[in-house]
Amino acid sequence: MRKNVLLLLLLLVVASNVAIAQQHNQASLEQQVTGHLQGKLLDAKTGAPVEMASIAILRADSTLVTGMYSNAEGGFLFNNIPLGKTLLRINFVGYKTLFKPVVLTKAAAMVDLGDVKLESNVKSLAAVTVIAERPTFTMAIDKRVFNVDKNLASVGGTATDVLKQVPSVNVDIDGNVTVRNGAPTIMVDGRPTTLTLDQIPADAIQSIEVVTNPSAKYDAEGMSGILNIILKKDKKNGTNGQVRGGFSTLGSYNAGLDFSMRRKKINWFVNYNVRDRKGSSRDEIKRTTTGPDSLSYLNQNNDGNIKRLFQYARTGVDWFMDDRNTLSLSGSLVKGDFKNKNNQALTEFDSLHTPLRYGSGINNSQNGFTNYTAELNYKRTFIKEGEELSANVQYNRANSSDHSQYNLFYNNPDGTPSYDPHLPEVRHGDGTGNTTYFTGQVDYVNPFSTRSKLEAGLRSTARVFNNKLYTMGLDPVTSTYGIDTALSNDYHYTENINAAYVSYTGGTRGNFGYQAGLRAEQSSYDGRLNTLKTGTYKLNYPISLFPSVFLTQKLKDDNEFQLNYSRRIRRPWFLDLVPNLSYGGQSASRGNPLLKPEFTNAFEFSYLKDFSGKANVLVSLYYRNTTNAITTFYQDTTLNINGADQHVLLSYPINANNRNSFGAEFTLRNQITKGWDITTNANLSHTQIDASNQGSNLNNSGITWFGKVNSNTKLPWNLTLQVTGNYNSKEIQPQGERMPNYTADLGLKKDFLKNNAASISLGLNDVFNTNRDLSYTYTEYQDQERYRKQASRELRLNFSWRFGKMESSDKKEKEKKNKDNHNDDNGGINGDGN
Repeated sequence: MRKNVLLLLLLLVVASNVAIAQQHNQASLEQQVTGHLQGKLLDAKTGAPVEMASIAILRADSTLVTGMYSNAEGGFLFNNIPLGKTLLRINFVGYKTLFKPVVLTKAAAMVDLGDVKLESNVKSLAAVTVIAERPTFTMAIDKRVFNVDKNLASVGGTATDVLKQVPSVNVDIDGNVTVRNGAPTIMVDGRPTTLTLDQIPADAIQSIEVVTNPSAKYDAEGMSGILNIILKKDKKNGTNGQVRGGFSTLGSYNAGLDFSMRRKKINWFVNYNVRDRKGSSRDEIKRTTTGPDSLSYLNQNNDGNIKRLFQYARTGVDWFMDDRNTLSLSGSLVKGDFKNKNNQALTEFDSLHTPLRYGSGINNSQNGFTNYTAELNYKRTFIKEGEELSANVQYNRANSSDHSQYNLFYNNPDGTPSYDPHLPEVRHGDGTGNTTYFTGQVDYVNPFSTRSKLEAGLRSTARVFNNKLYTMGLDPVTSTYGIDTALSNDYHYTENINAAYVSYTGGTRGNFGYQAGLRAEQSSYDGRLNTLKTGTYKLNYPISLFPSVFLTQKLKDDNEFQLNYSRRIRRPWFLDLVPNLSYGGQSASRGNPLLKPEFTNAFEFSYLKDFSGKANVLVSLYYRNTTNAITTFYQDTTLNINGADQHVLLSYPINANNRNSFGAEFTLRNQITKGWDITTNANLSHTQIDASNQGSNLNNSGITWFGKVNSNTKLPWNLTLQVTGNYNSKEIQPQGERMPNYTADLGLKKDFLKNNAASISLGLNDVFNTNRDLSYTYTEYQDQERYRKQASRELRLNFSWRFGKMESSDKKEKEKKNKDNHNDDNGGINGDGN
């Protein structure tokens, strides 16, 4: 932690030096032969910022010098304006056109107009009704954005449900997320998070950003890029909000409230969601044991019910100190209670499939957690357009409690108790844990011209994990309980990651752009097992360098190419490292303290074509080479559980020699008609895994493909129909394979009341009830088939009502103009880290 405090002090020193340097820059600007003009547009009656107003600078003969649109805060800034007399013209729908003379001289080359107030044009405003909506999915050459408020299937769900709808993203039955067959890094508002996807309500999410090959500005963690979850934060003037609620055929319910209020320099918001999810689950294992002198079979079933109660609250305030400085403070609280009840049954057979013995029992657990987060953000913009300094400090604390009950009794075929070769297993466990997570970050952007800029930043993170689990096992001989050391633990774990990056973006007038960046990261891990087991492990990874290069060429007719390269890392997380044993039936898993991080060199070539706004095509070819590839290894072994030897199939993570993947991804967004658009995404890849360092015959390869279709249709009577389908082909693993899977979702929404302030939506998830996991694993002495299924077909009914001021600006046109201006200024490279 001391290292992180010192680094945070360094960040503050850097910020101070930048501010001082900026003061010298401003003084030198006054001696230039051109001038600078800035100001802020406000509604004369309400004082609200006027965004996207057209601002033009005219010469004395009324010819145009330059122009721009006001930003979200109503601000505008012109650089390099010729000295002399000019005329400022400001116009926007609903306001009177304003003309304002401005004189720039060598003595007054920097003019700040301050607050410029616009008068409403009542006649014009009454005659205009503008209705526009953001598309569900938008594509850029370096980033794809999925707008969650347009997604019907995930209403009332979680971030996991949202990601199932996002093109390029695949989510399995356990909620594990992959992009292009690799694990991405999950971020919230551009920063690491301790929240799991199931802890983030879908109704709290504004959009999902998919960045497949991030630049050096982003964390190097994540083999397949970054998924950035953007949370809702309303900044519209006045008082605005939304209430919602719903229920489902599985007995689940959800409710929520969003509220924001902005008055001049203060914006305050609060979000609250409660969600109770219920369902059933089934886990079936069929195993064949082929020992040197024996052949036997095992069938094991677990049937259970799942109940998950979440509460999520978030609040924050933005203080717009002046036109250049903004300070934001926010906090969140997430509270959950999970209950899993499972009945387990197993049957063992001899080589002739004759039953030898039966087992039955329970495997129940109850887990609770509370997660607190506090975040402070500061942002300063400078007189030079595009120059800004931002700093962020985040503190997170999570507390958890765990309770489990497990028993398994064996009987002979005639119903009498069986004690050979298995003794009865009866145990219960109680545990507590806590996690502390601190992050400090500062970023600085300095544009040298409209086509070049320098970005740099520092980040430091520190995590501390503490966990205690005491498992008490029943001795069948003495009928007394004692601590089961194989299933108990007491560990302390710390992780520190420090990083710095620098990136330069440039371009030419021929629409060629480039960006080169370098990120340096240093990390250390320190783990200690106490009391029940002894052992320590300490891992220090020296500074690793992660370069990135992006080359972009824009051609005529909205054609754009990009070639990029980046180096990535995947570090083991604490459960991968801690040798904590989890056991049930005749299967077990644990961590591996010797696990090393894996490194990936990622290459990508992309082509983006826009057909006059009617269709967008994005084609990407990619290649990834991963060394020390982290994968799951299965081993036949014998464990001593509660004083008795148990033959189990043990799984744990290992480092394979390498993993090589190459493939192609195709995304097509097609506006079929004015009210119907379809987004189609397909990914085809070949993966080869070499784990021969762990033993012979541990190499595997194969071709996999993934496809997803999203259809959105506007129907009469303010109805919207949404259909989503996805398919996952067979996936290869070092010791087996996972079989194909497909699902389909439907959603229907009806808008009503004035300005469509209210809506009711009906969603049907997993229409054909096909979402399941079927996998095969092969070891030296065992072949295993595993089938898992959770209640996934669910009909959801949800209602929402929005109140307060409604926006009436043509967002679609604004976004297009903003995008065009941004691309022109950067030579085709999008330098925005978010």
